[in-house]
Amino acid sequence: MARIPTIPPIQPAPSLIVATVADLRRYAPFDDMELVPLGFLAAHLSLVYFAKGETLLSPEDGVACALFIVQKGLVQGRRSAASDVADELLSLTDGECFPIGALTSRRATVLRFVAARDTFCYRLPRADFEHVMDVSRPFREFATRRLAALLDQSRRQVQGQYTARVSDARNLTKPLKSIIARAPVTVTADIPIRAVLEKMKGLRIGSVVIVDAAGKPLGIFTERDVLDRIALGGIAQDAPIARAMTPSPFSLPAHAALFDAARAMTQHRFRHVLVMEEGALIGVVSERDLFTMQRLSPGEIAKTIEQADSADALAHAANAVRGLAGALLAQGVGAEQLTQFVTTLNDALTVRALAMAAREHAPPDVSWCWLGLGSEGRMEQTLATDQDNALIFVPPENDQPDDTRAAFLKFADAANRLLDQCGFPLCKGDIMARNPKWCLTQNEWRRTFADWIATPHPESLMNAAIFFDFRLLHARTPADATLAESLRGWLNGEVASRNMFFLLMAQNALQIRPPLGVLRDFVADDREAPGTIDLKKVGARPFIDAARIFALKQGVSATNTAERIRLAAAKMNMHADEAAAIIDAFHFVQLLRVRNQEDIAARAADTASENPNPNPNPNRIDPDNLNELDRRILKEALRQARKLQSRLELDFQR
Repeated sequence: MARIPTIPPIQPAPSLIVATVADLRRYAPFDDMELVPLGFLAAHLSLVYFAKGETLLSPEDGVACALFIVQKGLVQGRRSAASDVADELLSLTDGECFPIGALTSRRATVLRFVAARDTFCYRLPRADFEHVMDVSRPFREFATRRLAALLDQSRRQVQGQYTARVSDARNLTKPLKSIIARAPVTVTADIPIRAVLEKMKGLRIGSVVIVDAAGKPLGIFTERDVLDRIALGGIAQDAPIARAMTPSPFSLPAHAALFDAARAMTQHRFRHVLVMEEGALIGVVSERDLFTMQRLSPGEIAKTIEQADSADALAHAANAVRGLAGALLAQGVGAEQLTQFVTTLNDALTVRALAMAAREHAPPDVSWCWLGLGSEGRMEQTLATDQDNALIFVPPENDQPDDTRAAFLKFADAANRLLDQCGFPLCKGDIMARNPKWCLTQNEWRRTFADWIATPHPESLMNAAIFFDFRLLHARTPADATLAESLRGWLNGEVASRNMFFLLMAQNALQIRPPLGVLRDFVADDREAPGTIDLKKVGARPFIDAARIFALKQGVSATNTAERIRLAAAKMNMHADEAAAIIDAFHFVQLLRVRNQEDIAARAADTASENPNPNPNPNRIDPDNLNELDRRILKEALRQARKLQSRLELDFQR
């Protein structure tokens, strides 16, 4: 192949180095690199021309000896020398680099890189590549963990954008240890309550930790305990503090993120978390410490949900949940944490809606539990989501299920209507607990699932994709949670050996392909909205569908997509780095969805009177409106989706 550098690499003129630096600065990771290493890189590049159809690099060339950076043009990575479009795996445009994996591993490339049109590439010899790796942290991180490094850079950009909206937000990704301002105040269990109260007043603190002789926490005493146990409970102030404390307080390690404490407080409705380091208590973090955002405390939102006593009050709380997203984005919270936070609060909304529905139509006094399906079942709800739910119940002995079901349907209908009023639209496919088809006994659910598995026609496969992601949202009693647990265990055992079911599930999943183009970065869907792509349908779904199939095959009980990939990867001999890249890619697509939905909501709030419904599909984006970095990450994320689908084809369509 021709290698005729049009710019010689020997002692380039300073003006040429400056121009090359300016050219590279337009792209990641060069825009984040230190000036001296970037200047060295620019000084050691040569510019090489490749005619359309010419091979730049192939496996036959042996161990990779140079880094290529596309200066202008289009390079395709293919499995073979053939020009078949279906064989094209990579489409590399201006600013993109290859073959980084081969260079860092000192091996030959596995793909053949071909110029799809007349192309200019910068070429950096391997020795110089390794030197830049040694002296530039941003470049090294990009080379060793490319997608993660790009995501970090994108997250910083997003954080800056949303911080302008929420200027006083605290970063929830920091470790708990970072906000501990003072040593914890501790007392032993035999100290009189009066002495503890005097200490709290003197130090102006709201909590004291009760410890044993070795300093191990036994309990916590807070202002809430003063009200509940002393003022209202009648415990005398000369009694030992052990009688009034809350035993076994919740704790987290010092390196845990503020987000972890915030989520625990939201889920369990407590206001203090003990911070432990190497088994020793080093501090106490309160809800007040965590949330300085203007009226955007998840704890306060959870309290508003819990106290809601009308449909309007519950709808107000639901709007607050959606309003929290911008603040979390401003804090740099990632997609996995953000969607779990939103789902946790939406779970609380559902539980409160069930309690309110029970006042209108009391459910029968039998064992039952409410299931979340789809995105709620996976703990991946974004800001725009409808309802997908179901119900399991146990009819009384010697009673017909239909009689009990009729009462549950009235209860479920009331709950579904309340959730609709809160901004979770009724499912257009009627996949809700108020539908008799989805309000079933344990045995009826097993028969339904068994029928879908045994006769996997298109409707069965569609239902399996929704219902097999079920997750317990609420049980009448803690013991009733076993209804969902036993159904999950039965499903995992039933489906494991059904090869035909997996074959058809894989075929169904592979009908949706990531919208990567050959001549353009993305293939927009012109049928529904010209120039746009649906991030839910063609972005997130390939990851979700593949992860579900792998999890079912490997007996993984998790329903969350990222957790399914993490747990199934080890059983599938998938390398940890490969799994991490897939998860990072999925989370970027999710984050892009949330950002798009939040931006749409913000614009709608500004122009509500002019355009109350600015976008009928909040999952659609115009990729041309993305900045260069996000376009590049989205393309890389969709490549990871394509790789995951290739694994699906290999495992289930041989």
